[in-house]
Amino acid sequence: MKKPATWRSAARGTTAATVAALMFTAPGAASAHDPQEDLPSPAPTASQSPEPAKSESKSQRTVDVQILGLNETHGQLTPLKRDGRPAGGAATLAAYLAQEEAENPRTLILDSGDFMQGPVISSYFEGASTVDVYNEIGVDAAAVGNHEFDWGQDAFAERVDQADFPFLAANIIDDGTGKAPDGVEPYIIENLKGVKVGIIGIANPDTKNVTLPAATEGLTFLDVAATADAVNAAVEELRDRKVETIIVSAHQGLESPTEGPLVDIVNQLSNEVDLVLSGHIPLEFNTTINGIPVVQPFGNTRGYADVTLTVDRASKDVVNVATELDATFVDEIEADSDVQAIVDGYQAQLGAELGQTVGAATTSIQRGASRAGESEMGNFVTDAMRNHLDGVDFAVTNAGGLRSDIDEGPITLAEVYGVLPFNNTLVTMSLTGAQVRQVLEEGANSQYGTAQVSGLKWAYNPAAPFGARVTSVTLPDGTPLDPATSYRVATNNFMATGGDEFTTLSQGANTVDTGINLVDTVVRYLETNSPVDPQVEGRLTVG
Repeated sequence: MKKPATWRSAARGTTAATVAALMFTAPGAASAHDPQEDLPSPAPTASQSPEPAKSESKSQRTVDVQILGLNETHGQLTPLKRDGRPAGGAATLAAYLAQEEAENPRTLILDSGDFMQGPVISSYFEGASTVDVYNEIGVDAAAVGNHEFDWGQDAFAERVDQADFPFLAANIIDDGTGKAPDGVEPYIIENLKGVKVGIIGIANPDTKNVTLPAATEGLTFLDVAATADAVNAAVEELRDRKVETIIVSAHQGLESPTEGPLVDIVNQLSNEVDLVLSGHIPLEFNTTINGIPVVQPFGNTRGYADVTLTVDRASKDVVNVATELDATFVDEIEADSDVQAIVDGYQAQLGAELGQTVGAATTSIQRGASRAGESEMGNFVTDAMRNHLDGVDFAVTNAGGLRSDIDEGPITLAEVYGVLPFNNTLVTMSLTGAQVRQVLEEGANSQYGTAQVSGLKWAYNPAAPFGARVTSVTLPDGTPLDPATSYRVATNNFMATGGDEFTTLSQGANTVDTGINLVDTVVRYLETNSPVDPQVEGRLTVG
């Protein structure tokens, strides 16, 4: 199942030129991915004359390349549910992919990013567990997702060194060199038994806004227009290198067949692109945008895309694209034992290190499916933050930072890590009442999820324009917030630096990063308040 990593013989970073040249190598540069051989055409025997192409069978005129696409796997190494049935998990996914790959020797397994961070089995090991699984599966390339930077660039470099596959992004620039950062390739070329396939990566242009500033310091993520230009420049280089089959693996996604942040990029891409593998949003779609097939498989290992590109032997062009979006139901296949052994090994480590019980809940604690309103988990975590230090009036956290639910009953340290996997720290600052209101304005009806609070009651109108969304802010007893009074506010270090576009928090006075991990705030809260029973209690009114 595991495939050799032949791409490693190409020197990292050599494919990037200057910023003005959009980061790519000169046409014709040598690459271990680029054996200089063309797609073979069937030759007539000495006693035969070539027949017209129309009389040839499909098997003689064309060849099929299979692309197995993964999206937003988010380190989900154990099964979840889909349509009420157990689905996904690394070992189940591996078995499905191996079954597909056995049917076609010309197969690539591609990931569109955000594959390392997620449940505690991935986050606690900073993605090492997922990379081990991907190495065993034989993943051929992965786009760089924004969550790949969650533990900083040193950890990212460790995962790059660990991986038997390349990380791809044509739209990231190292500010110091003007080239692609070390460990990232704009594109690669794979030769599948004579069929040359180019794979171009796209990182999330919004990465800076959804990642700690220190984690991406010194890197530039090109905006949408510049990203499209960079991809189109890569397409031209690939064509100069006689590559006609071109795939883009993008860590940008669709919210519907016609809407989503990826649409603006695809609408600017060259029609020489044969397929876009979409990411970042864990919903499945099979659509066409700007004449280009775009496929987005279901996320969290619960599905994959099976795309067949039919390539004409003579012209080397893709003449047909057929797509299936498949589910990974656990009860329909035997799990891959080698991958399961890897998962079991990491689970054993977690049990030894994080298995201790730290509290209890009388009911399950839910994040809320849409991240659009008040949630039990938001109230629980912000209460823990506000009560951890004396003198804190309010606490606010981002809904997107709450990554898991907690079941009723005993709560383990592993479960707390699952909720708060980012190693964020507790930050306190002074804000005026007017600034607090502006923080809530930034966290109302936000694309990143609604702000979660403790010590406040507030309301907003989702239909109102930005700047006029918040309609009221009071203390829990109904006393209006005084715009001129200074309040002490607790938040996390991501938001304190303006993450998720909470820019007002970056302007607080007397800001102190306590260095206390949010996990520790929750554990201490559980120790003094268990069993906990957080409820949605009217801290937020929407409408």
